[in-house]
Amino acid sequence: MGREKDISAIWQSFLSGNKESFAYLYNKHVQALYKYGTKLCYDEELVKDAIQEVFLDLYLKRKKNSIAPDNLRFYLILALKRNLIKKLQYNRKLIGEEACKMLFDPDYNIEKSIIENENERHLYQRITRMLKKLPAGQKEALYLRFIESMEYAEIAQVLNITIESVRKQVYRALTSIRNEFGGKGIILWVLARG
Repeated sequence: MGREKDISAIWQSFLSGNKESFAYLYNKHVQALYKYGTKLCYDEELVKDAIQEVFLDLYLKRKKNSIAPDNLRFYLILALKRNLIKKLQYNRKLIGEEACKMLFDPDYNIEKSIIENENERHLYQRITRMLKKLPAGQKEALYLRFIESMEYAEIAQVLNITIESVRKQVYRALTSIRNEFGGKGIILWVLARG
């Protein structure tokens, strides 16, 4: 309860224009946004620009803002995705290439220190190959569900699809992973390493 009270106090302070509260919120969420953004777009500078614009917009429109502090991460992820889509569409018109294509390509990190022998390296390679085979939508749905701990309704808004479609994306991805690994309990191990 104390943590909720602190977040609410920080949020109220931010809404009244306190720059230290804004800096706290920025520092709390910027890494997660960068990690998510670089999975949507390979251009790191474009992602950084989009993140800056999202936070600038949040600050400038704080008085009109009706976001609850517990929904801030969801709001920021959705705003970042929309901002990146706009930037990529503009770049496509400007450049006329598919280089600006938006693909969700997560890097499911598994600490290298865990992989000590050849069997573990082989398993890591197999997991990586399996995850890369998944369609971009399934990878993004898995990432948002298991790494960002978002609810299905929130994921549906981020992906701009129905809740049922999100459930199907996650189910199909998990089924593919289970089939690849013979139903062993490796799924949670893989996804927990995100």
